[in-house]
Amino acid sequence: LMMNSHIDRDVLGLTEEQAVEWQKKTEREWLLWAEDVNCDAARMCNFYEFQALALISTLMSGDCFVALPFIKRPQCAYDLRLNLIESDRICNPFDVNSVANLNVVEGVEVGQYGEPVAYYVAKHHPYSLHRGADFKQEWKRVPAFGAKSGRRNMLHLMSDIERPGQRRGVPLLAPVIESLKQLGRYTDAELVAAVVSGYFTVFVVASSDFPT
Repeated sequence: LMMNSHIDRDVLGLTEEQAVEWQKKTEREWLLWAEDVNCDAARMCNFYEFQALALISTLMSGDCFVALPFIKRPQCAYDLRLNLIESDRICNPFDVNSVANLNVVEGVEVGQYGEPVAYYVAKHHPYSLHRGADFKQEWKRVPAFGAKSGRRNMLHLMSDIERPGQRRGVPLLAPVIESLKQLGRYTDAELVAAVVSGYFTVFVVASSDFPT
């Protein structure tokens, strides 16, 4: 997605020249932030590369999350950062008592009307294999909106919603995962059979002069 500023100058009471100048200035300010890797909290991607990564993650996992923290950095005009969070890290805490009295669905705490209230983010990936002796999984509760400002703290990128009350997305390949697994097993079996049939078999017959 590329920014194309086009404001309603009649509502704002601007002349055509003023509107064009405002739009050009705004687009320059946007590019100052979007084309720099500092817009990414991890300093890995600019905004457009970040979009591509978020889209791939959403299609593969069904959804993904983007935190919107403010992080001050030298020589950066704006403090807004984007922090992409993998889908698996949004999950219910292992300690059931911590969310026993809350309506938490797959790491998403919902309110009276089903609206998102907060998200539970695991510090480490739940299926991480690189765990030391002092490993301790922790969760952080991130409110969906700021208590005072009402600003959104987390974006939930999700594929098409298929039913009311659905809180998490469905991976793009979910309907064919079982078929792909069976196809993989069939391919492996055919390869093994081809290798076995290509073996050169040798029979060793013992002479009658030697005891058996």
